[in-house]
Amino acid sequence: MAKKLKIGIISLTSCEGCQIAILSLGDKLLKLKDKVEFLEFRYLEDQPWPDHFDVAFVEGSPITKKQLKTLKEARKRADKLIVLGNCAALGGVHEIKNYRDRNKIIRYVYERKKGIANPEIREIDNFVKVDFTIPGCPINPEEFLRVLKNLVEKKPLKIPTISVCEECPLQGTPDCFIVKKRVCFGPWTLGGCGAPCPKNGLECLACRGFKKGVNLDVMIKSLSRFASEKELKEKLEIFGLRDELNS
Repeated sequence: MAKKLKIGIISLTSCEGCQIAILSLGDKLLKLKDKVEFLEFRYLEDQPWPDHFDVAFVEGSPITKKQLKTLKEARKRADKLIVLGNCAALGGVHEIKNYRDRNKIIRYVYERKKGIANPEIREIDNFVKVDFTIPGCPINPEEFLRVLKNLVEKKPLKIPTISVCEECPLQGTPDCFIVKKRVCFGPWTLGGCGAPCPKNGLECLACRGFKKGVNLDVMIKSLSRFASEKELKEKLEIFGLRDELNS
């Protein structure tokens, strides 16, 4: 019998929606049981970590010192480290506080803030080497499955390079939000999600991040024809993309 791929699914600060997305695969995931072994995935088991992972998938942002230690330990034990979702790749909704008064924000959440970690939010690749990213909020489970199968078969890992706008009409979206003068980042956002937000009447807010090589100045200029600078910045903050304007 061929050696099973040893996998870890590791969670930092997040809603854990990406892990739920993985579980939603159900039988499709179970069909890989003879090829993949989940050695860490707290929704399935609660055992000490092994000495080695072939692949560690990490979801969420490292906010506490303990989480940062966990992240670095995962990197040390894994041949490959793959980040899952927007929080891990781009800072997620946590990063909104980077553009506000962090000390004021923490008082809305905690009655007693003493001892509560309140750092600036930084993406995982600021702390450890990242080998690959599966984007989204949450991730597309079918995309995760394709990546997992490619890992098993030792094939190159790929993410579609199309934009959300290319997928949007295929989902039966009746009208373009930009034509209706609503802020939508679809033309500039990395596709592969299947455009579920536009399909359900919601503008794309770029949870998968921008396509490589996108001219963000052109994007802002285009949307500024009907949206204020304040509105654009606030929408870019939702999924941790405001800092892309300054990179």
